[in-house]
Amino acid sequence: MQLSDVKTLNGSNFDDWKESLSMYLPIAQLDLALRVDAPAELTNESTVIEKTYHEKWQNSNRVCLMVIKYNIDKSIRQGIPDKESAKEFLQTVAEKFKKFVKAQKSHYLYLLEHSQYDGVSGVRKQIMTLISYFNKLKYFDLDLRESFLVWFILESLPPQLKILKTSYNFQQGEWTVDQLIVIVCQEDESMRKGNTPSVNYVF
Repeated sequence: MQLSDVKTLNGSNFDDWKESLSMYLPIAQLDLALRVDAPAELTNESTVIEKTYHEKWQNSNRVCLMVIKYNIDKSIRQGIPDKESAKEFLQTVAEKFKKFVKAQKSHYLYLLEHSQYDGVSGVRKQIMTLISYFNKLKYFDLDLRESFLVWFILESLPPQLKILKTSYNFQQGEWTVDQLIVIVCQEDESMRKGNTPSVNYVF
C-alpha cells in the first residue's frame, strides 16, 4: 500500500479517509505513536533500550503527523489546532469534523429549502441544482429519500408548471428523478414554444 492510496480528507469523506489511514500506517509500520502513549522523558539513567524505544516512538509520532496532515485538504487543515502528538491531532480532526458536518448539513438544508426558480436559467438547471444539494446531504449521512426529492422539485417549479404536481398527485405510482427531469423539461420546452400543455401524456 502506497501513501498515494490514502484518501484526502475533503470534509465529506471522514470515515473513508480514516479507514485508508488506519490501513496505511500499520502496513508501513508507522503506527506506534497511535497505539501507545508517549514514553517517559529520557534521563541520565535511561538505558540503551529505553533510549532506542524513545527514538522509535518519536520517529513514529513525527511521521504519523506528517502523513495525517499531508492527507487533509489545506482548506480544512488550516482550521485544525496543531498538536504535539499524532494521536491527539487525530482526535482533534475527528472533533473538528463533527462540527464541520453539522454546519454543512445546516448549510445544504438551507440551500435546498430556499432554492427558487429564477425564471431565466431554465428548469433543468434548477432541478440539477436541487439534486446537487440533495447528494451533498447524502454524503453527510442524511438521506431524505428520492421520493422526497421528487416532491420537493415539483414544489419548487414555477407556477406555469404546477399542473405537473397535480398530475403526479393523481398517479398511483411514483416518478424517479430521471423520469421527473424528462417530463418537466419536455413540458417546459412545449410551453416555451407556445404549445398547449401536454401533461396528459404522463397518465
